[in-house]
Amino acid sequence: MRVVTRYLLKEFLRMAAACLGAVLVLFLVIDFVDRADEFFRHQASVGEILRYYLYGAPNIFLMISPVAVLLAVLITVSLRARANEFTALFSGGISLLRAVAPMILCCALLAGATLSAQESLVPWANRKAREIARLRVRPGKIDAQFSLNRYWVRGPGGILSAQVVDPQGRKLSGFQYFELDGRFRPVRRVDARTAIFLEGGAWELGEGSERIFAGDAEAKPFRIQRFDFPETMQAFLDGETPPGEMTYFQLSDYVRDSRERGYDVHRYEVDLHAKLSYPLLNVIVSLLAVPVALRSPRKGGVWRSIGAGLLIGFLCWVALSTSLALGNKG
Repeated sequence: MRVVTRYLLKEFLRMAAACLGAVLVLFLVIDFVDRADEFFRHQASVGEILRYYLYGAPNIFLMISPVAVLLAVLITVSLRARANEFTALFSGGISLLRAVAPMILCCALLAGATLSAQESLVPWANRKAREIARLRVRPGKIDAQFSLNRYWVRGPGGILSAQVVDPQGRKLSGFQYFELDGRFRPVRRVDARTAIFLEGGAWELGEGSERIFAGDAEAKPFRIQRFDFPETMQAFLDGETPPGEMTYFQLSDYVRDSRERGYDVHRYEVDLHAKLSYPLLNVIVSLLAVPVALRSPRKGGVWRSIGAGLLIGFLCWVALSTSLALGNKG
């Protein structure tokens, strides 16, 4: 490795560590201030709050890494350009691509590391953070479990199951209900393609059948029918497994299985593609930062680079958020 490459790499890594630390602290402070009232209302201990943020740190790192990388590249290149170091490199026959290649390679390695963490550490840490939030920080009953690509709710009257949960429409797809007696034996089964939870507390089921096991247990089909189950939609909403707690391949299997059964899973498809978008942003923003930083020394220096970085980061965030919102709307 050349002396110049080692030097630029060392400066970039030092700046990247500083930017990651600064952005992480800023994010944690803002998030804590936003949640402080909730923490105090539920009398969460200091240890529980610290564990909550410790488990949430991997996901936070995943979200802030593109911003930190953007600022690190901008500041590193801007400082080197301001000291005319790039001019000296160009005079020595070293091209711009050769000069910034170590930084771009580092950003690519970071993207690979975040993608790997997203498949291993992040889902586990998100589950632990949500467990602490539900049981300690924001106490509440976890009613639903996700298993075999389905959501399962154990209620006082029986077991409900659904393939797809749509919180916005308060709708379930691939609905099943098993009514159980005191000995945990099924006495009734209801299947429906769709189930909508109504304001009055009833369920409106569409394209299904009802089977009572006493007697001949013959299934009685129906097109649209209302049922009064003791369980509510809130049990599914509280227990729904967020895509952030699934790996890319788990979510991909769930989307493929649900699509093959004919259910609308576009919301989960958006989350699936977003799992690749966030790590790749580390490479994209680093490529955008280099030309901006080389122009900044002649028009304002490092502070202009920081301002440009914040502007680029904001525009990328707006573009990504808009794309996700449009995708979720179908």
